[in-house]
Amino acid sequence: MKRRIVRGIAAMLCAAVLMPATAVVMPGTEMVVSAEPLNESVKVTLEKQQTAVAELKALSIGKDLNEDQKNKIDSILAGVYSKIGYTGGEVDDESSYNTCQYTIQELDVYVNMAKADIGDVINPPSDDDDDEDDEPDPVVTPDHLLMVGGSWVTPVADAGEAVSIVLPVVNMGKTMVTNAVVTPALSTDTASWPFEITSSNYSQTIADLPGTDTGMSDMDRRRELTWNLKTRSDVGNGYQKLSFNVIYRDSDGNSQSTTLDTYIQLKGTAGVGADGKASVPRVIVTGFETNPEDVHAGESFVLTLHLKNTSTATSVNNMIFEIVAAVEGKDEDTTYAAFLPTAGSSTIFVDRMEKNGTKDIQIEMEAKADLTQKPYAVDVNMSYEDEHVNAYTSKSSVSIPVKQAARVDVSEPEVMPASIEVGSESNIMFNIYNMGKTKLYNVQVKTDSENLSGGDTFVGNLDSGATGAVDIYVTGQSATMDDGMVKLLISYEDETGESTVIEKEVSLFVTESMMEDFPMDDSMMDGDMMGEEGTGGKGGTYAAIVIGVILLAVIAGAVFYTKRKKKKEQMSLEEDLMELDDDSDAKL
Repeated sequence: MKRRIVRGIAAMLCAAVLMPATAVVMPGTEMVVSAEPLNESVKVTLEKQQTAVAELKALSIGKDLNEDQKNKIDSILAGVYSKIGYTGGEVDDESSYNTCQYTIQELDVYVNMAKADIGDVINPPSDDDDDEDDEPDPVVTPDHLLMVGGSWVTPVADAGEAVSIVLPVVNMGKTMVTNAVVTPALSTDTASWPFEITSSNYSQTIADLPGTDTGMSDMDRRRELTWNLKTRSDVGNGYQKLSFNVIYRDSDGNSQSTTLDTYIQLKGTAGVGADGKASVPRVIVTGFETNPEDVHAGESFVLTLHLKNTSTATSVNNMIFEIVAAVEGKDEDTTYAAFLPTAGSSTIFVDRMEKNGTKDIQIEMEAKADLTQKPYAVDVNMSYEDEHVNAYTSKSSVSIPVKQAARVDVSEPEVMPASIEVGSESNIMFNIYNMGKTKLYNVQVKTDSENLSGGDTFVGNLDSGATGAVDIYVTGQSATMDDGMVKLLISYEDETGESTVIEKEVSLFVTESMMEDFPMDDSMMDGDMMGEEGTGGKGGTYAAIVIGVILLAVIAGAVFYTKRKKKKEQMSLEEDLMELDDDSDAKL
């Protein structure tokens, strides 16, 4: 009968264990259920707590308990439920647990205390000792056990703002604790102590912490300490643990120590983690300007670089910028920097740049005179420090276009013949020399005259040092009424497409046709007029004139042919000489 009664009591106890925690919460305690989803670290802690609760439940299953033992396990389970906020659900149920009030180590102490109180249940007596079932074993209870009590909402600390940190302390031990000195674990490391250190002493004293043997509730035995602190401006974002060292005296007057932990939520600067470490501050070149706007080879210019500190978490200090121009040349003996600083130094120092700040730096440089027309890279090597004297290096580049002035020369044009009749042709020959460092594009020649037609020709592109030959024919359209000067328009484009026109003048007269001055009709062609009778009249005179004109044309053609042949021979000789010079340079 006694065994059946005890088993019935055990069954009732198991039913009580499975009931919601609201039925066993101790008077004076507070219950706050988090409405937020559980993160992984909290979930692990809660799983360990549920394991401890299950272990306590296992002590009462299948064991014979006397009345005193039943009362003890009820009390212990009620205390565990109230301290860890257990409501009887599953671990993943966000309503099953309150914010953890104990560390796992402290909870283990509590469970071990429960095991000690019902130790005879773990090791039940044999049947021979049934007569001694009514004699409970001595209760083993810690004399002192300091913990963080209550269910305080985690304080939120904004960067640079004041915040109050409340630490509720309760003695879950049996006997009185006195002269408890609580000191926060200060540190210059933001990851350990995210507040400004403005005092030499942050310790506070609790005169007494009553134990459970006083019969007082947990709320009545609790003592609260408050620190008014200022959050550092460089804190990160997230939750951070705060540790407090406690030194106290137990009921025997012996000195004891422990550490209490609580948590705070930090809302700091973007780009800073919860450990206080900021992301790497980046300094970049956002753009540049040159004065004058167009940089020409052989000329000086002022380079202005626009800089930006992209970090919103830290300023940068002790900044050194080294301006390094691109190196030209094919070997060590002929290499040189495209740009050289006029002051002799290519290093610039800047003392500070604020968070998300901008700054401009300037340096005067000179472009080498023999640079070809193209963009040249300029590297900007940067070294600087953040607010915590962490050193960083960075590199950016800009591209500066250099323009080379075109140098074009034209040989003296040769006109053959220099005087033509209306309807006749004349040949104009000359050379175009590219004497600059830049390439000439779309070279062409046009004739500007009201008395001539034709004469337009396309030469094409001329590389640096190249020669373009011009050989054009023009036709007389009307007699020259002025000084006979004819304009030759020579045009070309540079790499940017900008066009340039050079004018050259030649002398070329156009006269009226002699055949128009002496018209011949049919009567003049009659046999009588042509001197069939041998009298040598007017017919003979006109015949002589015609023959003279023909002779002059033949002579002019011969002279023209001879000069043109000599000109071509001369041009061929010049080209051979230039090729010979090029071969000599290549060999050198």
